[in-house]
Amino acid sequence: MRHTLWQSFEYAGRGLVAAMASQRTMRIHVLVACAVSAAVMWLELPVADTAVLVVAMAGVLAVELLNTAVEAVVDMHAGGRHDSLAGRVKDLSAAAVLVIAAGTAIVGVIVLGPPVATAIGMGSADALSAGRAVVLLGVLTCAALALWQAGSRR
Repeated sequence: MRHTLWQSFEYAGRGLVAAMASQRTMRIHVLVACAVSAAVMWLELPVADTAVLVVAMAGVLAVELLNTAVEAVVDMHAGGRHDSLAGRVKDLSAAAVLVIAAGTAIVGVIVLGPPVATAIGMGSADALSAGRAVVLLGVLTCAALALWQAGSRR
């Protein structure tokens, strides 16, 4: 059945509303995107830096939407019964969100770190060290959480 372009936008809008209503992580990603957008406006970043952040944030939201769709299809297929393959598919889909969110966080620190440091009066060397420390801490935290989760499921 063919539908109009306007109907396509309506369907997409319904999907966004459904994801926002049902997915806590989607709401968290949108909240972070709003905070980053506010920082971008406050810092008056160059267009190229802004574009990098917008693409990264859109990527996180898009992968989160895909994860939600994959989970819905898997749940529909599994019909409420435990299925180890279904669980693995859902884990892999969630891992995709984790990977892009972690990558986007690193991009955010790289792009926003120096201007934020300048805005709050830190020297550039201090800002670079602080940014590296934050990235390292984030990567280690993500790795620790992933390993902890993997261990708790066995």
